[in-house]
Amino acid sequence: MAFAAALLAAPFAARAQPAAYPARPVRLTVPYPAGGTTDVVARIAAEALSSRLGQPIVIDNRPGAGVTVGTTFVARAAPDGYSLLATTLAHATNPSLFKSLPYDSEGDFAPVGMIGLTPCVLVVNPRSEARDLATFIALLRAEPERHAYGSAGVGSPMHLAPELLAQMTGTTVRHVPYRGEAPALNDLVAGHITFAIDPVTAAAPLVRAGALRALAVASARRAGILPDVPTFAEAGLAGFEAYTWTVVMAPRGTPPEVVERLNRELGAVLRIPEVRGRLAELGVEMERVLSPAETGDFIRAEAAKWAPIVRASGASLD
Repeated sequence: MAFAAALLAAPFAARAQPAAYPARPVRLTVPYPAGGTTDVVARIAAEALSSRLGQPIVIDNRPGAGVTVGTTFVARAAPDGYSLLATTLAHATNPSLFKSLPYDSEGDFAPVGMIGLTPCVLVVNPRSEARDLATFIALLRAEPERHAYGSAGVGSPMHLAPELLAQMTGTTVRHVPYRGEAPALNDLVAGHITFAIDPVTAAAPLVRAGALRALAVASARRAGILPDVPTFAEAGLAGFEAYTWTVVMAPRGTPPEVVERLNRELGAVLRIPEVRGRLAELGVEMERVLSPAETGDFIRAEAAKWAPIVRASGASLD
């Protein structure tokens, strides 16, 4: 009888066991339009990651409202590992730019890992008198408030990095926001604004074509995509660093073993030479793979760094 009961119970016990993760496709929400840098970076990582997980990773573009549309969607998703977010610096700066958000930037998410960092680069029109960082800063100081910089919009890295530079150098510059980085760079090429501090992804092709002059890269070491351009520290301004970055996050409450699995597989993907090469072509670099805890620490550090810059600039997205 006991043996018969065990046989009858076996199918129910088997059904009670949770399916191995992942058992179905995973959705990776990108809170930016398709075709942009964040979307391309996410797709490169997702393609390789899906091969390791054995399930498709479907990119779900949900742009709008300073990335809050897509971010809110993931914050409210089931914490089962099947809904992830690929987000950027905006995730760290939005709490300072909005009076209120429909989610808690830290409390509603579980960091998974970082795909990579993209340094910003200071660029000017090739006809500019500024031949290096020292002469550039001298120009700003000689004519306060005459010089303007372009950005991709309020709160973007192109906006906040020049504000940080102005604070560190004691200079005054005017902000001219555009609807995206392309029109800002186009106006810089045309000579309508003085400078921009833009992620190298968009600026490097214009620098290589001679349409812009790069003066300094805002990273700890030279950018692989612009190896001949000195860092700000090399050019005489130590401590000035500005990056955009792409991290993967899951809703709060996602099982730790799922987060660890995703982090482990993401790390393996980022060690694949072909993947690293494709990312490097975009200016995305990663010296080492971060753990989920390290990723969370990094995001908090970025939020703490940029919050006073946002307050001093008076920027708001409400």
